[in-house]
Amino acid sequence: METWIDERFVPFLMRILFVFEPLTPRFVSFSLERRLREWKDNRLIDDYSVKTGRIGKFHYKIDMDLVLTPEQARNSMIKIFKRIRR
Repeated sequence: METWIDERFVPFLMRILFVFEPLTPRFVSFSLERRLREWKDNRLIDDYSVKTGRIGKFHYKIDMDLVLTPEQARNSMIKIFKRIRR
């Protein structure tokens, strides 16, 4: 029974995956924008911009610019170095 479900379900999933693949850049941009807006609201960053483009099948280009104050940059670097030290 399980094998029968797998044999029919996996090819169906693969067909759906290829249909929705061109929409992936929009979904990625939306997700990044949401997260970066949270960071801006929490004053972790001053501003941001995100551009996502589809280069080819399953290949994407993501351009992300973050604007930080010197204090925000210092705090971010301290957090990064603390993680590396562990």
